[in-house]
Amino acid sequence: MSSFVNGIRGYAIILLLTVFLSGAGIARPVSAKENALGSPRAALLTPRERADVFDDVWEIVNEKYYDPAFNGVNWRAVRERYRPQIDQVDGDQEFYGVLKRMVGELHDAHTRFSTPEERRERERLQAVSAGFAIFEVEGKPVVVWVEPNSDAARAGVEEGMIALTIDGKPIAEKLAEARARVAGSSTDRAVRLRIYRMLIEGEPGTSLRLTLARADGSTVDALVTRRVVPDAPVVTSRRLPSGAGYIKLTLWKSPIRRDFKKALRQLADAPGIVIDLRGNPGGEAEEVEKIATYFFNSHVSLGKFFSRSGKAIYLRTGDDEEVYKGRVVILVNEGSGSGSELFAGVMQESKRATIVGRRSCGCVLGISKYRKLKGGGELAVSEYGYQTPQGKTFEGTGVVPNSPVELTISDLRQHRDAALEEAERVLKTKGETRTLSGSNPRSSRASQAYLG
Repeated sequence: MSSFVNGIRGYAIILLLTVFLSGAGIARPVSAKENALGSPRAALLTPRERADVFDDVWEIVNEKYYDPAFNGVNWRAVRERYRPQIDQVDGDQEFYGVLKRMVGELHDAHTRFSTPEERRERERLQAVSAGFAIFEVEGKPVVVWVEPNSDAARAGVEEGMIALTIDGKPIAEKLAEARARVAGSSTDRAVRLRIYRMLIEGEPGTSLRLTLARADGSTVDALVTRRVVPDAPVVTSRRLPSGAGYIKLTLWKSPIRRDFKKALRQLADAPGIVIDLRGNPGGEAEEVEKIATYFFNSHVSLGKFFSRSGKAIYLRTGDDEEVYKGRVVILVNEGSGSGSELFAGVMQESKRATIVGRRSCGCVLGISKYRKLKGGGELAVSEYGYQTPQGKTFEGTGVVPNSPVELTISDLRQHRDAALEEAERVLKTKGETRTLSGSNPRSSRASQAYLG
């Protein structure tokens, strides 16, 4: 969002992105102490300590990054350019911004620096949410999701509304400010996700003032409060009107396979299954392996990870755990990252599933572990590249749907899920998807891995 190889225990590969906002409901408030530690005004590091952290970040990337060419970036020149900046920063938050921009030079969504508060949210499976999300639709900043029963919903925020101002500033100005702060990432899609998340992010308990436009041109002013929300993995499932099954997975994190398998078994008699991975940023590679196993009747390669040294870590499905033999459609969008892209891409490549929706993030690399730094921040570094069984890579490109479906403002306003409708159509009209069997003699079981 992580290890895979027989005989190599305790190894980890993390495929999990943190550019997306998920979760529903309201978790416990952050304590006063935590707010103080996470405050932009809190300065916990001395100038000497900042210099040491800077050196640690640069050196870890220099030693561990999977690509010896650093994605075509002169990493030593990057050090020379950013090192003088840390002597000019005013507080830890500005310093952390310098680190984010420096590692962003690699244009890699998985190689990233996280502040202490961001690390705490990840460890607790929490996020900060305003109860809604904005993204670019038809070239406009549009509300694309509203959490039911949230402050935003009660304030009249609705999907399909166009954002005009945030905290009194025109949306164009807010977007320009966010673009100036955002670090580089794997694709333009990943960058846009970060920019639009920045528009509404902030400290828990703080307020956000919005002016939004309805379809008829009238406006609504809304005041919402940012709250801490759970960000744990969730599986939801149901029967669609067509008779097909529907399963949505929000994160590939252990032991979510159990809930997924239970849902799949309950829908085993369905003529087809739709797996919704929209907005799923990744997770543990072992969970991807386990869940993929439910769709094959024998060992099938899921590709490999490879390090700078040439070490290869092979993925494959397991033994005798096939649960579902019918047709499969997978929904993806730009928020589908890493482990979701690996699963969808290999299911597509093996002709076990048809992909519907929008091109995925294009963010598929592997991290061995999160490295905690002095002051409480942490660094994730891509130590592994990825290739599919046929030698394809998704990093920088993404999974391309067989049946593209664009998001429209009209559909949002009508609460119409055109991608899901297309998935049902595909299941009704497409010939039966064959189940591949086969083996990779070099494959080995994954012990623990993270994608994203």
